Amino acid sequence: MVCAPGGVSFLRPTAVTGPEVWRQVREATGLTGALDRVAPLLPGGGLERMLHRSRSGAVETGAYEADPWHSCPELVERVAKELGVGTDAAALHLQLATLAAPTDRNVRRWNGWSAKQHRQAAAELLATGAVVEAKRARAGRTLFLPGDWTEIGAPHLPLEKAKLATHAVWPLYGNSVVAPFVRILPTAPLHEMFTEAWERR
Repeated sequence: MVCAPGGVSFLRPTAVTGPEVWRQVREATGLTGALDRVAPLLPGGGLERMLHRSRSGAVETGAYEADPWHSCPELVERVAKELGVGTDAAALHLQLATLAAPTDRNVRRWNGWSAKQHRQAAAELLATGAVVEAKRARAGRTLFLPGDWTEIGAPHLPLEKAKLATHAVWPLYGNSVVAPFVRILPTAPLHEMFTEAWERR
């Protein structure tokens, strides 16, 4: 931590060498929210784990981490069993519950789905009551998690309030947000975020 004239504080992420140091920094500053937003950038944090994941070969070439069937197939099977749906509907549920921008276009690209396959998965998932159908401006989709909705201006897409914390995002006004990155992006490897979203339900 470096304190500059005027009381502005700057954190050197590389100086945070472990959980105990991080705990001390949090206690000394009282800036819990702000520090949580930089946590993905710390050594061993989400950004570093994403880097290791991208080099691991866990997801086959040409596939997307954003498709749970490729990034965490065991979780998709478990979700399918618990919801009583097929694996396509289970994968769609994980994407809607986790990702900031699961637009219809994005989902079809990530999953390699046709429009028909997407409609079938959506109808099956909707029948479980785990998601709701609605029309919402600029959402690019019609299925949503139940609960509060957050309007955020372009270039960001509006999203479910439940996803703000996992993306370390705090909306301000208009198109302004406080977040680790310029855009609303994942803060950890997606297979981890899919698992967290399912366990959080």
